[in-house]
Amino acid sequence: MEALAKIGFATREQIIKTARIFDASEIKQAKRMIDEMTETGEIVVSARSKLALPSRAGIVRGKVIANAKGFAFVRPEDGGEDVFISERDLDGAAHGDEVLVQVQQQKKQPRGRFKPSFSGQNRSGKIVRILKRGIEVVVGVFRNNGTYMCVVPNDTRFANEIFVQPQNAMDAKTNQKVVVKITRYPARNDIAEGVVTEVLGDNGDAKVDTLAVVRSFGYNDEFPSDALAEAEKIPNVISAEELKNRKDYRKQMVFTVDGEDARDFDDAISLEASGENYKLYVHIADVAHYVKKNSPIGKEAYRRGTSVYFPDYVIPMLPEKLCNNMCSLRPNEDRLTLSVEMTIDNTGKVLDYEIHEGIICSSYRMTYTEVTKILNGDKEMQKTYQKVVPMIENMAELAKILIKRRDRMGQLDFDIAEPQIVVNDKYETVDVHKKPRELSDRIIEQFMLITNEVVAKHHHNMHVPFVYRVHESPTPEGIAAFCEFASGLGLSLPPLKDDVQPKTLQKVLLDVRGSEFEQMISKTLLRSMQKAVYYEKNMGHFGLACRDYCHFTSPIRRLPDLTIHRIIKSLLNGEKLNYGELEEYVHDVSEQSSITERKADEAERAVDNLKKAEFMSRKVGEEFDGIISGVIETGVFVELENTVEGFLSKDYLPEQNYMFDEKHLRLIGKIKNYAIGEKIRVKVASVDVPLARIDFMPA
Repeated sequence: MEALAKIGFATREQIIKTARIFDASEIKQAKRMIDEMTETGEIVVSARSKLALPSRAGIVRGKVIANAKGFAFVRPEDGGEDVFISERDLDGAAHGDEVLVQVQQQKKQPRGRFKPSFSGQNRSGKIVRILKRGIEVVVGVFRNNGTYMCVVPNDTRFANEIFVQPQNAMDAKTNQKVVVKITRYPARNDIAEGVVTEVLGDNGDAKVDTLAVVRSFGYNDEFPSDALAEAEKIPNVISAEELKNRKDYRKQMVFTVDGEDARDFDDAISLEASGENYKLYVHIADVAHYVKKNSPIGKEAYRRGTSVYFPDYVIPMLPEKLCNNMCSLRPNEDRLTLSVEMTIDNTGKVLDYEIHEGIICSSYRMTYTEVTKILNGDKEMQKTYQKVVPMIENMAELAKILIKRRDRMGQLDFDIAEPQIVVNDKYETVDVHKKPRELSDRIIEQFMLITNEVVAKHHHNMHVPFVYRVHESPTPEGIAAFCEFASGLGLSLPPLKDDVQPKTLQKVLLDVRGSEFEQMISKTLLRSMQKAVYYEKNMGHFGLACRDYCHFTSPIRRLPDLTIHRIIKSLLNGEKLNYGELEEYVHDVSEQSSITERKADEAERAVDNLKKAEFMSRKVGEEFDGIISGVIETGVFVELENTVEGFLSKDYLPEQNYMFDEKHLRLIGKIKNYAIGEKIRVKVASVDVPLARIDFMPA
């Protein structure tokens, strides 16, 4: 690579000569390495038929983002501007593919029936090589007209249809949703072909529609047979031998607090108040005791990376016997834990802590609703849980202290409304509303935050390889974009420098709290920031305004938590660590966890949007109050009080001609303007459930 960087364009022999490689065996090895790098796209063949680094040859590596109209963009992996690709220049590439693109700078927009309007519209290109296919499995509606069978994909960005041979149709019927594996990708003069691998059921059935979205992300409910067999062999009782080196907390008053629909309980809490100090106990399920790194269950947990949660069901990271039984801290059953004891003063400072392998027996399985009722003085609920009412009241006091501490640190509390999607036993959406955020939620939230912080700090100080939860500072470009957006709303911001601190952004959020702009500012600021990731280096967490942070408290559903549990247990038991191997493993886990987390977020968001559309499809013609959440040239997006968002085309607005003010994000008319943050009353005009599209018109 260094030799090629020096000379720019060269033959394979010239690269080897420049690198001063003369030994015959080394020359052979170098040639093989150059060929491998050419195969993976690290080195490319330039227009001069010589080898070059991609950047030197004007070639960009990235992912295809296709459009149903036939054109596409390539999103560069280096974060640069998107590259426009016309339909004729796709060269057989499909949505999601990793490709190499020859970029051409041009002064005019591309000719053709579509002239795109996008940032960086002077960058277009031609795909010169497909490195890796992004989509191998597609979900769609089966069609059979008697002579021709095909699948029409749900995702219109992939292809118009996928041809299926009769022997590969699995007896699917017309209008059923199916999963099809691609065997031939679409080309300029050829349609795609595939094999049906699963028939999901009738199109339009609520459960089938959800399952179709889930399958489109590659998720499957089934565990490998060897993982299930291993789970079945796990004993249902804890041996006496296992208790010898564990701290016994079974006489302690311990309980769990989760949502009503929770099925696995991986954290339990207890609290003792002594003078001005508190002794907080956080007990986390010892999943690592049962799930070993290279076991069948361990390998499958690594592949999945996380549990994925949908309104109507869950795809767990671990088999049911573990996540709902032996690793779940169910009441009145002995369970193994990793436990953190913390002494905290009345300012929220951790004075002392200990980490133990433990065993508990939870007394209660409580819900957020029940805890809220107790704190609100509900006499009946207080009588039911009279043994823990004083403890819960002390927990509320400590949570408030910890919240104040985080506010002093400068944490960013975006307080963005989350949707609560309620489904019935037929998987149909019966209600959508904002998820309440009560003090009971914040008690658990604060206790888990302080535990994660303590665990991260402890192991950072020990200088052992570890998986950290990292949130880097916003980029200058992100801050500039946010400032421009805020100024467009007429908001006056304090000077925001490139090295902006959390406290500065915290003040921005506090200044708009309670205003009509609160949700818009929170969402836009969140989007302008970098995404939190898992990383082997401790680089701090900007959003939480803390130097040390990790994810320790959910090993049932997250791979990074499970991984650091293994490291912690090794240290507690005095095992000798191979630092080289552990560093490599921690790096792999961090990368895998970040990838699977992003995928899960996308899948959960897609299903949420589908269920919202399904709910609103029964509201066509009804009127709602909303707020303008986005403005584009063709209309405005409106978010309702229940978190549902839809589009109001400017064609429905009273005037014919509106000017789009991109800087201030508003449509300007002669009589009325439409801008972000404005309240508006709308009527549901139409809903396309499969596309999760909701269209409004003025009420």
